[in-house]
Amino acid sequence: MLNVAASAVDRQVLNAEQTLGVKLFDRLPSGLRLTSVGNAIAQQIARWSNDEITLLQHIEELRSGKGGEVRVAVADGLAVSFIPALVTHLHEVSSKLRFKITVANATTSASLIRANECDIALTFDPPSFTGLRVEAQVVSRIGALVNIGHPLTKKPRIRLADCLDYQIIAPDSSTALWSTVENLFAEASLAFNVVFTSNNVALLCDMVKRGLGIAIMRDFDAVGHLADCTFLPLPGVKTAPQNLSLIVSSTNALRPGLEPVIQEIKAALEAIEQTDLPRMRS
Repeated sequence: MLNVAASAVDRQVLNAEQTLGVKLFDRLPSGLRLTSVGNAIAQQIARWSNDEITLLQHIEELRSGKGGEVRVAVADGLAVSFIPALVTHLHEVSSKLRFKITVANATTSASLIRANECDIALTFDPPSFTGLRVEAQVVSRIGALVNIGHPLTKKPRIRLADCLDYQIIAPDSSTALWSTVENLFAEASLAFNVVFTSNNVALLCDMVKRGLGIAIMRDFDAVGHLADCTFLPLPGVKTAPQNLSLIVSSTNALRPGLEPVIQEIKAALEAIEQTDLPRMRS
C-alpha cells in the first residue's frame, strides 16, 4: 500500500520506538499488534491528520471569503423567530456557513465581542460602546402583547391606563427592560396587577398565549410570537426608546466572509422596521 519495502518501514518503526523509549508494537508470529502506547499514538496521529484537514479548510475559507463559522450573540427575544429564519436563509445562500448562536444580555454580548469570542451581536443598548462598532441600529417601541381577539385589539389606539383591567406579565428585575417598565408604571401612578415576571422572553409570551394576562415588552421581543398574538404599541408613554444595535468589534479585523452575513442581517432589520409590526402576524 505504501509502495515502500517492508524492511524500510520496520526500520522507521524501530527508530520511533528508540526515540520514544517505548514499544509501539508487540511482534507476534501472526504479525504486529499495537501496544496500548502505540494505539494512543496512532489515535493522536489520526487527530493531527483531521486537524490538518480542518486547518486547510479554514485557510481556504479565509482566502475565498466564503464559508466558515459565524458566531452571533443575540438578545433573548430574537432567538425565537428572527434568528432561526435568518440562519435558515443564510444557509440556503451559502451551505458552507456554520453557526454558533449565544443568547445573552447586552453586557455579556459586548464582552463576547471584545474578547473575540463572538463576531456579531444583536442586542439592546449595551452599557458601553467602547471597543465596539455599530453597523446598524433600529429603534424599538414599548407596547402590550395580547392574544389575538383580545378586547384591547378592538381599540384604534391604547393607553397605559387601558391595561389596568388586565393582569400584567412583565420582565423581571434582572433584565435591562425592567427599569423601563418600572419607570413606566411609576410615572403613570397607577396600580398595576403584575402576576408573573421572568427574565425569559419566550416564557413571558407563552404565558400570554395561555391567557394569564398581557405582557409589557418591546416590539422586537414580540416578533417571533405574532402567529398567536398581537402587539399593541403604547405611543403615549414617556420612556426613552431602546435601540436594537448590530455591533461588531472596532479593534479586531472582520473576516471577509462575515460582511455578506452582516448585510443580510441589516436587510432583515430594515424589513421588520418597514413592516406594520403592531398588526403584523407571521
